[in-house]
Amino acid sequence: MAVLYRPIGSLAIVLGVAVAIPMLATLAFAAIGHPECATIPQDVGPCGYWARVAEYGPFIMLWGTVVTAGFGATVWLAVIAVVGLFAALRPRRE
Repeated sequence: MAVLYRPIGSLAIVLGVAVAIPMLATLAFAAIGHPECATIPQDVGPCGYWARVAEYGPFIMLWGTVVTAGFGATVWLAVIAVVGLFAALRPRRE
């Protein structure tokens, strides 16, 4: 909870996670092979693991990062607003 009091640090964590999730999704999605590759190689798309990563990776990384960063930034702003509201309403010590 202490990191929420440093907004730039918490935003960096949100954006780091927003990049990590699509990267892991790309690697996981590429692990799903085409069953047709055994019978019709290269007619159904790339059959090798790294070829599928190269084919699907840019699309998943681009749009996945945009979507997760947008969602993460929205949640981050809401949390920071709530923390700020509680800080403003907290009784002051003199």
